[in-house]
Amino acid sequence: MISRNCRVLIAGGGTAGHVIPAVAIAQTLYKKEVLKNIDEVHFAGSKRGVGREIVEQAGFSLTTLPGRGIERKLSLRNLISVLSLFQALIRACHLIFKGKPDVIVVMGGYASLACGIAGKIFSVPLLVAEQNAVPGSTNKLVSRLAEASAVSFDDVNLPRAVVTGNPLRSEIIEFIENGSREASRAKFNVGDRTMITVFGGSLGARRINEVIFDLAEHWEGRSLSIFHILGSRDWPHFSKQKNEISSYVDYRMFEYVTEMAELLGASDLVISRSGATSVSEITALGIPSILIPLPNSPGDHQTANARFFEKNNSAVLLSDFEFDYPSLAKEITGLLEEGGRLKEMEKNARTAARLKASEEIVDLISGIMKRGSDAR
Repeated sequence: MISRNCRVLIAGGGTAGHVIPAVAIAQTLYKKEVLKNIDEVHFAGSKRGVGREIVEQAGFSLTTLPGRGIERKLSLRNLISVLSLFQALIRACHLIFKGKPDVIVVMGGYASLACGIAGKIFSVPLLVAEQNAVPGSTNKLVSRLAEASAVSFDDVNLPRAVVTGNPLRSEIIEFIENGSREASRAKFNVGDRTMITVFGGSLGARRINEVIFDLAEHWEGRSLSIFHILGSRDWPHFSKQKNEISSYVDYRMFEYVTEMAELLGASDLVISRSGATSVSEITALGIPSILIPLPNSPGDHQTANARFFEKNNSAVLLSDFEFDYPSLAKEITGLLEEGGRLKEMEKNARTAARLKASEEIVDLISGIMKRGSDAR
């Protein structure tokens, strides 16, 4: 339940891409001593999406709201979605009336739409935090009512936009500040092989998993160590397969990895989807990447994310349609054989990284809270 001591309500859910940066913001509110008591932050999330476990493991309280995404067409499902959104709005109004927060941070997703509207009804200041290069529909709407929009990419078209970057998990910051690439490579026992880490999100990405199996079987180039994180959805299927692995490949498969920051930090190359949290973490660690955007992501935002880093020359973009073993092998071969290209991509990634995103967003929150306090 929300506490009457609540000062910051953070709303968003549906994907880890909303929840992970939201938790990073909450943790930084305490790190910078803007807040002191744990009950001064409360989360509002989605019943249907991921988030509860991430939020509660971080020690914060969470209220889940009903609802689902609304499609742009007339249908019975959309009618149900609208009714669920109305229910969510009523619950959000009750939440805000009880907690009386000083500010609401809107991360995106339909759970945050209800909180954004309810916040406007109760005259609570709003701050939008947009993770992607193409804003989601909720953030486009709520940003018109917000004090400011914290965005992760240049040229994101939201009102009163401030480029902050995307907040990073504390584990990523900890590795950047105190980790050792050499010690991590020794821990994973990769020697002088080129280390490639592959993942497609918490559930996994079937297309990526299939192509990586082909790569592990047929690769004949420079020696590789492939760390392949399959995800929970594909693990039962792929983990039972018996593959003949190439003698040039040290192949290791996992359902999930808890020490992701260390694994990424030890890598020479990452192959992944291009969700905002993934590309932000890869870039912060200075790792070159091959990005395969999720087809039909809302607003095709994953392609826009990937294009930003492709233009920055820290990543290679391959569409899901063209992604197969021959195209992947060609790209890896080119990266390994073109002298210094991986080093140049690593340098460009570090240049593009914004490591202080959480702090900059917390400064915006603190400013809104101070203006509200002065007004009273």
